[in-house]
Amino acid sequence: MKRSSAAVLGVLVLLAFAAASLAYGAYKGYGAEKARVESALTSLDATYSARVETGNNILTVARRHAASDHPLLAAVRDEVTALSASGPRPQKAQANARLEESARALLKELEALPSVRQDARDYAYVTGLLPQALDQSAQWADAAKYNEAAAAFNQRLTGTLAGRLARLLGISEAAVMSAAGRP
Repeated sequence: MKRSSAAVLGVLVLLAFAAASLAYGAYKGYGAEKARVESALTSLDATYSARVETGNNILTVARRHAASDHPLLAAVRDEVTALSASGPRPQKAQANARLEESARALLKELEALPSVRQDARDYAYVTGLLPQALDQSAQWADAAKYNEAAAAFNQRLTGTLAGRLARLLGISEAAVMSAAGRP
């Protein structure tokens, strides 16, 4: 009888250790994965700084050739200001989308201006360097890539036993930004 109770106790201890290691592994694994997903969102802040710099460069060239009350110049200026202000990422994502649209339209108008065509340096900026900078920073600021990673993480977190266990232990879902820039 002593042997059977010792065997039962051994099995119970083994099951307790297995459950504890499963819980610890789920918590650590999902915690590390969520940190990687969120670091992608955090890196958007640095990307928004690059977008602000590109917007300011566009404004510098535009101020030399367009009237200060030009609606697209004002729109780019407003979006650069909104993007550089401290605030929630969803608002910055909206400002970034508006900046993309306004800056491209302003560059297109600048390219057609005779004064820009006569200035070789500004023409090169308007037709080459600044659109390229916009394209490159647009790739960096793509919140859709973050959303894909966050959605995949959330699906694993809610769709697996280890994920559900990690949720019970305090790991929460990653925020997903909507197309409108809202989480």
